[in-house]
Amino acid sequence: MKPLRAVLVAGTVTALAACSASNMVRQEPEPSGNAEQQQVLQSNNALLYNRLRIVDTRTREKNDLLQVQATLRNQWKFELDFQYRIKWFDADGFEINPDAQTWRQLVLPGSNEANVQGVAPNSKAESFEIWVRE
Repeated sequence: MKPLRAVLVAGTVTALAACSASNMVRQEPEPSGNAEQQQVLQSNNALLYNRLRIVDTRTREKNDLLQVQATLRNQWKFELDFQYRIKWFDADGFEINPDAQTWRQLVLPGSNEANVQGVAPNSKAESFEIWVRE
């Protein structure tokens, strides 16, 4: 009986350790020709993450504010219904105004692409990340 108990305890400990591990996934964009751009697709949902890709990004400055446009591709054959938001970071890597960034809904048909856009909240923004969730 004791060996069975040891197996059950070991299995429970392993399961709890797996649950506490971070499931954040991160995707570097496909090469876009501008090595200075530091945009990333992030999600805490591995299934959603594996079905999306950043296929293109464009940035520009307008009125001293960084603007971004990223093209997301649904690599799955079925529709994806998810939310996204863009997080902005200063030169030191600190997030700018994190509470002001709202989630936006996007429905992306299977095997299709859509552009997502954002404008930095102030002129200190130098990089960004695109976060997605279901």
